[in-house]
Amino acid sequence: MNQFGDALEAVGGNAKHLTRLGQSPTVLENLLKVLDGEATFQVNHIVEPVATAFERNEHGHVVLTFAGLDLAGAAEVDRLQKAGFRVSDWAKSCLLSTKKDGYDKHHRLESGREYKVALMPGKEIGSDRERTTANLRKRGMEHYGYGKPFAGLVPRIRETLSDKQMEELGIWYAAALHDPISDSDGDPGVLRADRGGDGSWVGAGWGGPGNQWGDDGAFAFPLLAS
Repeated sequence: MNQFGDALEAVGGNAKHLTRLGQSPTVLENLLKVLDGEATFQVNHIVEPVATAFERNEHGHVVLTFAGLDLAGAAEVDRLQKAGFRVSDWAKSCLLSTKKDGYDKHHRLESGREYKVALMPGKEIGSDRERTTANLRKRGMEHYGYGKPFAGLVPRIRETLSDKQMEELGIWYAAALHDPISDSDGDPGVLRADRGGDGSWVGAGWGGPGNQWGDDGAFAFPLLAS
């Protein structure tokens, strides 16, 4: 018996006499066993959530990196849905479009190529009235020198950027302000990755130059090779 245990027993005490210290008899009895070498401590660690360490560029914009896939729109829909993502009807209409400005003709990525995409927060333009498609594209491409967005970035962004990470960034969507794709009704659409309570989405938004966007999203621009 160690000195602490010997001293406790010498005065007729045991673990129950120490409960006034705020510990249960079981805890103190186990402590005595540890001190006697009859047991060892098991430390239970509480794992705190760790925020994502995003890569950022000199402008403070998050940069995503992924490999390109040369997939037709129909294959993109199939791949996304099999992975558990939801694809809105409007997004499907854009991805499956066979018109002159369709996805397959103008927006597919190069297979195997590494793409780096910067996410520019929409709130950089403070005025709702000024936060238009045209002004956001101008800011990204002229002010920051980013490349021209295209729709093929969005499926890979959706696969790369989780809803939890979007929440950490304080955004509800990440859109690519590419040249609009005419949907089945002839309306101009641009693709976007959305988060919501009912799942992780690939959706679409109105892509006209004067369309006003909320300040709760980000806009994807490819980085030009240096």
